Amino acid sequence: MSDTRSHQEIRAEIAETRAELADTASALAAKADVKAQVKNAVAEKKEAAAGKTGQVKQTVTEKAEQVKQVAAEKTEQVKQVAAEKTEQVKQAAAEKTEQVKHATVDGLAHVKQSTAQHTARLAETAAGATDQFVGRTDADGVVRDRRPMPLVVAGAIAVAGAAVVTALVRRRRR
Repeated sequence: MSDTRSHQEIRAEIAETRAELADTASALAAKADVKAQVKNAVAEKKEAAAGKTGQVKQTVTEKAEQVKQVAAEKTEQVKQVAAEKTEQVKQAAAEKTEQVKHATVDGLAHVKQSTAQHTARLAETAAGATDQFVGRTDADGVVRDRRPMPLVVAGAIAVAGAAVVTALVRRRRR
């Protein structure tokens, strides 16, 4: 091979070869340096972990916001349902109160009627008993035949009156 190249070209080629050789030697040294490789791997893993941590934080923040929105919606739904149920309970209570009022008025009317009937019966019984107790008079106003009312009959009338009063009191309490 004839050398037609100049000294400068040869020197440039030598410099280039030296640079390539230095790069190759550096690469071999880097491969042989385990400590540096471990440091690089750790640094890469740290960067990856930091990136993943950022992604996880962002995802958690987004999910937390979604949960807040869903919770707010559900809370509003529960409030609406509670308000509706409260209104239904109020209406049912008002209806029951009205029914109780009517039943009370009807019951009171029945008690009054029953009391009047019992009073009338007692008055009739007392009138009959008065005739027996007072006696009979003739046309001259002289008592001819006096039949006193037996104590048993008077006691029976008193017991009947007490029973009527007790029944009326019990009905009113119901």
